[in-house]
Amino acid sequence: MFAQLMWKEWKENLWKLTFCGAASVVFTGMLFRMRIIPDQSNCYVISFIQMFAVPVVYALDIFSGEMTNRTIHLLFKIPVARWKLFFSKYLVSAAGIVLIFLVTGLLMEFMAAGRETQPGYLFGANALLGGAALVLFTCFCAFGCQSRSEATSLVAMFGVFIGWGIVFFWANICEVNWAIPFAPYSLINIYREAPLGMLLIAQILVFALALTVACYRYARIRRYL
Repeated sequence: MFAQLMWKEWKENLWKLTFCGAASVVFTGMLFRMRIIPDQSNCYVISFIQMFAVPVVYALDIFSGEMTNRTIHLLFKIPVARWKLFFSKYLVSAAGIVLIFLVTGLLMEFMAAGRETQPGYLFGANALLGGAALVLFTCFCAFGCQSRSEATSLVAMFGVFIGWGIVFFWANICEVNWAIPFAPYSLINIYREAPLGMLLIAQILVFALALTVACYRYARIRRYL
């Protein structure tokens, strides 16, 4: 049953993977071919845009779609635990986000081969921002898993962006060093002020907490809304 749910979500979200993947590949190829700015700068521009745009596309109707179409009543009648329903949605979306960043990172490395950056640098920088995008999307799930419309989902997603932005700039301006690693934006290399290992541990903690809260809140949705 879980495999069938995953397949259902994959078919429903395939357009998101196709749209975001095609746009990312075209945009990456164009910038790295034109080379108006150095490859490193191109990498950060592309990855930074992806970090915000891709989670928004995936967050748009991941939960609110079932609410808007009123199919959530039928979904909850399926004899399967609600946490499995949640993870069927989340895992497909997370896999799509990871795949988009993976393809983009590999394309950057291929097009920049033999130029000014060291092998693996562009892929690593893109992967870090891909991790930030995944954490931001997971935080959205914690707040938006009970969204009843696409507008509410967008508000929740942008609320996550702004909220973590406030934490990030507050921690840097006020020199609250212990809080900096917990902000997903700290994974941007140019702003890194803590060891990478510490950043990754902090992000894993944020990711795990957000995923736990999201799963719990989704399981607590009332059957009749």
